[in-house]
Formats: sequence, C-alpha cells, structure tokens
Amino acid sequence: MPAHKTVNLNAPGMPDLPAIARDFLELAQHTDDMEQAVNQLMEKYPQFFQRLLKIINSDHFNLTTKVQTIYQAINLSGIERVTQIAIIQIIYRTLNQYKIFGLDMPAFWQDSLRRAVSAKMVGELIGLDASLCFTAGFIQDIGYLLLFLEQPDKGALWSEFRKREPEARLSMEQNIFNLQHDAQLSIFMKAWGIFPQIKTQLTHHHNCSKSNLSDAGFTELDKQLCKVVHCADWMTSVYTADDKSYVINRCRKMLSDDFFMEPYRAEELLEAIPDEVDLTALVMGIHVHEHIAFSQILYEANIRLNEDNVNFQELTLRLEQALDERDRLAKEINRDLNLAREIQQSLLPASQGDGFPVNGINISAKILSGDFYDFFELDNGDIYFNLGDVSGKGVNAALLMAKTCSLFRCLGKRIDEPAQLMYEINNELCETSIHGMFVTMVAGLYRPSKDEVHLVNAGNPPALLFLEEGFCQEFEATAPPLGVMPDTLYTKSIIKLGSGSLYIYSDGVTEGFVNEKSMLELGGLFKLIASMDKKLSPVERLKLIVNKFTNTAQPLRDDVTLLLLEKSE
Repeated sequence: MPAHKTVNLNAPGMPDLPAIARDFLELAQHTDDMEQAVNQLMEKYPQFFQRLLKIINSDHFNLTTKVQTIYQAINLSGIERVTQIAIIQIIYRTLNQYKIFGLDMPAFWQDSLRRAVSAKMVGELIGLDASLCFTAGFIQDIGYLLLFLEQPDKGALWSEFRKREPEARLSMEQNIFNLQHDAQLSIFMKAWGIFPQIKTQLTHHHNCSKSNLSDAGFTELDKQLCKVVHCADWMTSVYTADDKSYVINRCRKMLSDDFFMEPYRAEELLEAIPDEVDLTALVMGIHVHEHIAFSQILYEANIRLNEDNVNFQELTLRLEQALDERDRLAKEINRDLNLAREIQQSLLPASQGDGFPVNGINISAKILSGDFYDFFELDNGDIYFNLGDVSGKGVNAALLMAKTCSLFRCLGKRIDEPAQLMYEINNELCETSIHGMFVTMVAGLYRPSKDEVHLVNAGNPPALLFLEEGFCQEFEATAPPLGVMPDTLYTKSIIKLGSGSLYIYSDGVTEGFVNEKSMLELGGLFKLIASMDKKLSPVERLKLIVNKFTNTAQPLRDDVTLLLLEKSE
C-alpha cells in the first residue's frame, strides 16, 4: 500500500476499486479452475494473502481446522465468507490511506470494529450468520467517512458528530453535508460491486419500523439483520456519545423489544465490546486506541448495576402505586404541556397585517413545537427576522427554542449585523448544549431604506427569492447549525429585494407529506409558489402552502413553519 494521502479539497471523490479487490471478486467466476486462480492471486499479492490466511486461521474466523492455503479455506467455508474478510481488509487499507484534518482515523476504525463485534454478538444470540453480521456492522458507517472525503473542509466537525447518538448525528449530517451516510454507502457499494446481499438492509438500518421494512420487500431475515446493525450503532455510541445514560437505556430497550433480551444480558454484551474489539483489531492488523471500561461508563452515567431483590408481593404493590402515580402525573403533565404551549405561542410575534413586510406561520405537529420564527422592528426602521428549527422533539426542543428566541430578540437590539448576531447566539448555545441538540436557523436584517436584506443561513434548507420575472434564487446554508461548534464564523448574503418575495421555511415543509406516500419536496414547493395567484396576500399564500399538509388524512410528522418577506405596498 502507498503512503498516507492528504485529501485535496478540490478532488477527494469516491475511491476507485483497487485492482486486488477486482481480482478477488472475480474468483467466484472460476468455478472450474478455482484452485489455479487462487494460486495465481497469491503469487500476485503475497503479503496480502499471508495476512488473510492468518486472519482465517485465527479464533475470529472460527474454522474447525487450520488451513494451509486460501483455496482450502474456500472449500471449508465457502467463497462468500472468505470474500467478506478479504474485502473488509481491502476497504480498511484503501480508506486508511487518507488523512483529513480533524478526523481521528484510529478512532473511526475503532468505532467500525465496535459496530462489527456488536452486530456479530447480537447476531449469534438470535441465530443469524455471525460473519455476515460482522461484515454489515463493519461497513455500515463507511458512508460517514466518505462524506468527509468529499467535503474535507468539514473535518473539524468530526469530533462533534462522534459524541452524538445515532439519531442526532443523522440529523446533523443532513444539515451539515446536505447528504446522509446511508446514501453514500449505497453509492460506494454499487461502485465497488460488493455485498449486494446486504446493501438494502444497510440503506434502511436507521429506519427499522416493521411497516417501512415490509414496504421495502424485506424478508424476516432481512428485517432481523437490519435491526441488528441498527442496534450495533447504538451499542457503539455507548462508548462515544456524551449522554451515556440516555444511550445505555436506549440500548437496553432496543435489545429487549427487538431481541427479547433480559437487562443483565444486554449489559453483558456491552461489557464484552472492548475485549472483543481489541482481539479483533490485533488479528486484523487495525490500529485502534485504548478503550474505556464499561464499568467506568456506568459510573459516569450513574447507573446502578444491580436492582434490589424484591418479592412478588412487593412488585405488585409497587406496580399499583406506580400506576396511580402515573395517572396523577399524566394529568399534571398534560396541564403543564398545554400551559407551555400557550407560553410558546406567546413567544411568536403578533401579525402586523399585510401592510408589514414580514409575515409568518407555524403549525406544530405535537403539543409543543421545535420550530419558531420571530421578527421585530428596530428604532431606525430596520427589521430583524428569523426562522429556526431545533433538533429533536418534545420539551427539550421547546426549551431550546425558547432560549434561542430570547437570545435573538435580546442580542438583536444591540447588534445590527446578522452574522455577528449568529456568532454570539451560537457561542451561548454551545456553552449549554445537551443531548447533542442544535438549531438550524435563517436570520436576516431587512433595511427598507436601502431595499436590502442581509441574510445568514446556518444549516437550514435554502431560502428562496422569487422574482417577478419568474426566476428563483436559492440561498443555501454557508455554516453549520447553532450549538454545534463554538467560534463559528457566519457569512451573510446581501440581497436586493425589489419586487421579489423571500420565502424561508423549516424542513417540515419540504419533507411534509401531501398524501399517504408523497412528500412535497423542494421541487413541489417551487411549483406551488410559482403557481399561486399574485393577487393573494402574503398571509393567504402562507396558508395555501400549509393547507397542502393539513388538508390530508395524514397527521403532521414534523412542525411546519414559513416566513415570507416582501416589500410592503
């Protein structure tokens, strides 16, 4: 293998299939002269096959008999299993050549091995092919590395991604890269022509609900493998995520709900990961860091290892008491949530009527909303406005929404540059960030005297400027969301508004379902806005867009929020 490469900002791209991988994949075609084909390859790549033979004869591969040649291994365990180990080695040696500023490659491969051994252990316990589970776990996040190879300037954010749990990281990927690692992995597997038997399961492993898997035509075995790699992702995050208590409890529930495992067995699996990773890394020649012990993780998470022993009568009494307490608390929570909703609604600005340049609308999918918008006029006649979307749902998102709103309104009255305002808000949010939460936001300052809009987009879908001539200009995100990385610099776009209409929206608009199976998407939003009667008032146009989601039988899956800015008459 050549020396390490430093990724060129202008030309990272998708790594080409190495010649050794192509030659190995072609072995399956040599049904009549397999032994000769294998021997020729061993002569062509002697060092690689020496290491491969060592792996095959290790406890990791678990052959009943030691073998002298790769051909013997193929006869004993089949070409598919040997190919899995060979391709894993080639992937590691190909991608490990690259260096990206800010990305810790040994830590990335350590996480890949954690997913692999976690998937293998769970797969063994439920009767799946352990070797295939190991392979799926190892490559399931290769797309994550490919995202950084394509956009290496984002490398400084890698540590922020790594300390978030899988769902938060997936949302952050979409906002930072405008892509997700599942899609990149699918492209990579297709380009290399590898592991077609698990490609679809890996593509769906973040979306393991039974209905979705059935729609994708999954067999029961497909569903089980999909759930295994999904669970392996969460088991790995026990060792990397900041909020370990939340992640451990999520793993326990997942192992119980999907695989019917008792809590003690779940902890046994989590505790076994470090030793399994170290042994596997040693056998496969993969350099990793030292592990933190699971006992230390439990200590940090303040989780008790063993529950008190109680008899059946005590459990019954406690259950009855708990049910009564649950009903009482449910009433209190509903009352508090409704009060919180009223307070949250009061944070939204009152409509100033169609004569005012800025109008907004917010429809919450739940009792509390994670979306928000705001606008207010400064003493000099300039108008500040924003639209934001907090990652996650529920009370946490609502509280972060309230904090961000307050910061925007308070700081905006003394900072007259949106880029500087976003810089200050971001630093404030980074100081108290929890659960890997962040805020995507578009903020701007409209200066009627100059007919200018100073606009900053931090991780939000692109703002759309519709002009009278029928053209539309997009203003995409130029910086990560708020609350991700302190001291981020934000750049502004200066827009001449003229007779145009500036639409800003949350992802609940483009990802909202207009019928049972179809989302509106960006193209649908373009067409909807372009087709609207120009005589409609701003408020009427916003309501027309919202009606696309609220006038269907499908319940809202995400908050829908829009802001419209145009010059008043």
